[in-house]
Amino acid sequence: MLTKEQLKELQDNLTAAFDGAMEEKLKSVIGPMMTEKVKGIVEQLRVERALVGFDRSGLTDEQKTVFAKSVKALALGTKAGEALIEDIDSRGGYLVSVEVANAILRIAASVGIVMNQAQRWPMSTDELDIPSYRGAFLTGEYLGVDAVGSDTGITFSQAKLVTKTWQLVFVLGKALLADANVNLADWLLALGGEALANMIDKQALNGTAPFVGILNDSNVNVTTVTGTSFAAYKVIDDSSTVIASIAKSARPGSVFLMSDTVWASLRVQKDTAGAYLLPQAGAASNRVLSQFPSGSALVPDGEILGYPVHTSLHLPALSATAAATKFIIFGNLKSFAFGDKSGTMEIEEHRSGSFGGKEVAKSYQRGMVLNHRHALVNALPAAFAVVKTT
Repeated sequence: MLTKEQLKELQDNLTAAFDGAMEEKLKSVIGPMMTEKVKGIVEQLRVERALVGFDRSGLTDEQKTVFAKSVKALALGTKAGEALIEDIDSRGGYLVSVEVANAILRIAASVGIVMNQAQRWPMSTDELDIPSYRGAFLTGEYLGVDAVGSDTGITFSQAKLVTKTWQLVFVLGKALLADANVNLADWLLALGGEALANMIDKQALNGTAPFVGILNDSNVNVTTVTGTSFAAYKVIDDSSTVIASIAKSARPGSVFLMSDTVWASLRVQKDTAGAYLLPQAGAASNRVLSQFPSGSALVPDGEILGYPVHTSLHLPALSATAAATKFIIFGNLKSFAFGDKSGTMEIEEHRSGSFGGKEVAKSYQRGMVLNHRHALVNALPAAFAVVKTT
């Protein structure tokens, strides 16, 4: 009979072996950097459960086990549990439960700046019109004695949220699927959440198709710096101009967004005496840090003139410096709309076909496909400014 300590050691060894197998498998599909981020989320989920008894997914171990068993049943060609399956469409895709879909979205919101801060619009159809104000800020007027006031045309327009289908494809070995329960659920939830957050950040910040990101929105304020290099940006002078380009009422909650290499260049700018222009070389103050949960993946990387700085791999790096190029965003992401087609997180398996250049039917593997329908649109361009080189 094994003791509690021996059982715990055995469980830890099995978990470590499973994690190692998942890590190696995903590296060949989504790359080492993304795999490391997914692994980090899995570890955070386990730490949260150990500390407070539950994690950010909001799912119990029992719900995760049902989810994992259903995925295994799907991949191994057996009937999945009715508790998870909502529907089976004509293409054979299995729609996961609303609880599981929401768990993936919660994880995505915990690691993605746009999903965390954008205005969320639940969608029951594939299209939704929302109001978008693109005019000047209104002031009204004072009436003279016996005078008629003038009419002010309010330029509300429609911003249309049109859903598109996001897809994530990866390959898992059948033996791996057959051996895991909660661990498999942790990895699948983290993988789906990280990938979804990553793509939404990319589209919302710097997308051109199928969604137009803030950097490429022609209605957004533009501040042009003097110089053709990203390094020509004057962290105090130009930041002041950028901030002032947005109406004061729209500034609360605003953040700077740029690549980590651009931020690394700006935060070490010095005056003629060799002193850093930014206090503590741009380190975020306690006042700014207090706005974000301790340990959150969304804690800002720094601060400029009282506004948080977040870095993103989806904005141009310092090495991409060029003339007439937009590279920094400032604004309030609450003015950006994220349309969520609730409950339509779909998992589909493929028993044949080329995944990563390999025929899965001949490799004792299954190709797994995750789909989610969502929409993105900049609802208030006046709440954003971008920086552009000359």
